[in-house]
Amino acid sequence: MNKKIFFIFLIILVVLGYVFNIDRIISNKITPISLDLKSSYSKNILYVSNLFDTYINQTEQISYLQNQVSQNNNYKILYETSQKELVKFQNIFLDKNNTIKVNFVKVLSYINLNNFSKVILDTNLSKEKKILALVTPENYSAGIVLRQDNKTVSYLNTNSKCNYAVFIGDKKAPGITSGITKNGKLILKYVPKWHKINIGDEVVTSGQDDIFPFGLKVGRVIEVKELANTQNVIIQSYANVLSKKYFYIINIDTD
Repeated sequence: MNKKIFFIFLIILVVLGYVFNIDRIISNKITPISLDLKSSYSKNILYVSNLFDTYINQTEQISYLQNQVSQNNNYKILYETSQKELVKFQNIFLDKNNTIKVNFVKVLSYINLNNFSKVILDTNLSKEKKILALVTPENYSAGIVLRQDNKTVSYLNTNSKCNYAVFIGDKKAPGITSGITKNGKLILKYVPKWHKINIGDEVVTSGQDDIFPFGLKVGRVIEVKELANTQNVIIQSYANVLSKKYFYIINIDTD
């Protein structure tokens, strides 16, 4: 009986609600609240999203700027060190009758990708057909520099066309650099046979080729090969030129 009364009462409520549009009234009351909630939700989501993007962008920008500062500091240190090395170089290797021009240069690229011993440098030489000296920041001989096809080209010690005069040992036996062996060791050719060459003798530039000044270190003797009229001397070079990015170009003028 109670169930029938409840069911009849429910039907009456539904009919009254339909007659008096109670559902629309409720809908009209609830809809603005729903829209406000949706609007607030959208605004909060957008704010959080913008805040996240701003934070990420700022973090990336800060990281980029920090890298730039670090890179600039490295360049500054490299420049200051280079200036000190240049002064040291001038004091040690040049006499009062010599003038020197020094360019601090960077390797731009290889001439050929299958030949790492010939590179292009980021400087312009005059049109003179003069061969200049290439030196590492540690003041070791590294190769020769000349102008080719409107480019400044360097033949590094590892190239067979990199030829400059050297002295070997205390007796100053003369020789000419002539590239490297299959094992990557520097070859000195045309060494007079009457000169006694010892393992461990130090090799320096002779200064008699108008390319290098006297006394720049080249390497140490590790092997001697007797030929018919001369001897070849194999040395361990001090400069690992293939791993270097920066060099000096040395141009010495004598009165």
